[in-house]
Amino acid sequence: MKKIWLVSLMLMICLPMVSALTIYTEISGKAQYYDENNRLTGSSVEMVREIQRRLGDSTPIQVVPWARGYNELENGTEVLLFSTTMTDEREPLFKWVGPVFRLDWAFYVKKGSGVVIASLEEAKALERIGTYRDDAREKFLISQGFENLDSTNNSVLNVKKLIAGRLDAVISSDEGIIASLIEAGFGPEDVEEAFNIRTYELYLSFSKDTSDEIVNKWHNAMKQMYTDGTFQEIYQRYYPGRKLPEFRER
Repeated sequence: MKKIWLVSLMLMICLPMVSALTIYTEISGKAQYYDENNRLTGSSVEMVREIQRRLGDSTPIQVVPWARGYNELENGTEVLLFSTTMTDEREPLFKWVGPVFRLDWAFYVKKGSGVVIASLEEAKALERIGTYRDDAREKFLISQGFENLDSTNNSVLNVKKLIAGRLDAVISSDEGIIASLIEAGFGPEDVEEAFNIRTYELYLSFSKDTSDEIVNKWHNAMKQMYTDGTFQEIYQRYYPGRKLPEFRER
């Protein structure tokens, strides 16, 4: 019996660390996408997998619609969701590691449409603004009192509706709008930025019940990537010339 126990213990020691986390992401721009061979990749995906490599963690990354992933983050057990925009409202709800990306939020309109937006208040007077359901930008507009939102689970559909004249504007990030346009069969020249709202940073977000031990391991691995240049190498490969985010201590 003692021999069997010792063998079992040795097997447990030799096995790679198995994370208690469930890891979710969505398809979004250069951060998370499928390549020509239908393999999940992207800047944030590479960063997460590099952290997993350093931690000996082989937990699969599950691709789900954003609304589902965010619901799991709010209500699930030991969940990691990326890439998640940190807002003032969200910050106390989760545990954060990063940032992994920074982007600008803006209203975009169809090129030549004549739609002019000089402020958030002017945007409230538009008939329809396309938003991505349960996304931080949609939640932001709701918090600002917007009642003219046309919500969808598909950001590409928003772009198609904008070009077809069924929306006056869409709210998007600078990277996100380009990715959606290309996927919809259009190009950056088909829209124009009407009003820049602000710059935000995106993180790896952990559900509140995730232990500090787990979050600290991910935090320390990410910090090491910033220090040894791995983060910069990945980031600049996807976003050449773009300003790097600064690592945030917990």
